[in-house]
Amino acid sequence: MNRAASSSRPSSPSPQGRATGVPGRVAREGDIRSTTLPNLFHEFSEVRVTGFLHLTDGDIKKSIQFGEGHVLFASSNQRDDRFSQFLLKSGAISLKSLMRALEVMIVTKDRLGEVMVRFKMLTSEDVEKWIRIQVREIVYSIFQWTRGRYSFESRVPSAETIVIGAPADIMLLEAVKRIESWARVYEEVGGLNTEYRATRDMPKITRDLPLSPEEKEILHMCDAPTSLEEICEASKLNDYDVCRTVWALLILGALMKS
Repeated sequence: MNRAASSSRPSSPSPQGRATGVPGRVAREGDIRSTTLPNLFHEFSEVRVTGFLHLTDGDIKKSIQFGEGHVLFASSNQRDDRFSQFLLKSGAISLKSLMRALEVMIVTKDRLGEVMVRFKMLTSEDVEKWIRIQVREIVYSIFQWTRGRYSFESRVPSAETIVIGAPADIMLLEAVKRIESWARVYEEVGGLNTEYRATRDMPKITRDLPLSPEEKEILHMCDAPTSLEEICEASKLNDYDVCRTVWALLILGALMKS
């Protein structure tokens, strides 16, 4: 699998002192459907799992590493997920420099990031920043999946693994807001007459979430039962973003259908 590398090793949440693995209510393996991965991420966050979530769809294979409910790292064999492509698409490095670095990497067997730092194409801080972006984008990409298989492996990640240490629920919130299929979103939020209200645990659930002022306003609207139509009319977000935000807040347990 494609793995990015950095010259520094950020610290990660320590899995020591907790049992690793998946409690009984989280299935160890199964088919991927429309809501499978969003719901899995939320459950992984709630029960603070440690291990590897493996995903396959045909020849495509991706893996997400968790430590106590935090996303630590992600890897992929898909060409579009390669570190080199993130750098080139972002404009962080020229094509000429990238080709030179790839040639050196083939000869020395070093990691691409190490080569770029050695030849002063990027600083170690730049490499670390782009690795974090790469890992996050791999995680976000799996939320577009509606088919394939998943399995969970209870295993403590290597201490040498580069980590981002992001809570799974925060990754879930951003990922659901990126889902492209309107059919999936509509199926979960329902029609314009569907009413929502904030749950009793909403303040606790959303306390540490990076919600925008517009997203917080949706929660305030739902202090009393409020229809999807009313939310869309009152929100400064466009209707599609409203619906994706409502779906994410439903998964997280901050909203419920009344």
